[in-house]
Amino acid sequence: MAHFELRKVALGTCGRDYATPCQHENACVRCPLLLVDPAQMPRLQEIHANLVDRLQEARDQGWLGEVAAIETTMAAATQKLEAMRERAAQPSTVHLGMPDIRRDAGRSSADAETSFPTDPKLRG
Repeated sequence: MAHFELRKVALGTCGRDYATPCQHENACVRCPLLLVDPAQMPRLQEIHANLVDRLQEARDQGWLGEVAAIETTMAAATQKLEAMRERAAQPSTVHLGMPDIRRDAGRSSADAETSFPTDPKLRG
């Protein structure tokens, strides 16, 4: 039970397999297994905005390793935000319509007689 409680992270839920270590060293925004909670979209937008500021600082300071890491994180955050927007734009229900039940749909009564013999000895 405690394992599932450890799956809860700031942005949603970790979707990695049971008893496996975190490959991203808890950099959840980068992880493709992060299942973002739609209620956390404002928080993810804030993180993305902060990354923009950090990226500029890293470029100004010439921290090339930091630039690469921030760009990777920004790309993942952007992808997650786009996916959340797409999901939010989709209708939550799908109208399937009414089924069209026709008398001639399926087997006819002649088919039923040959498929299911009336003699109990033939039914098996």
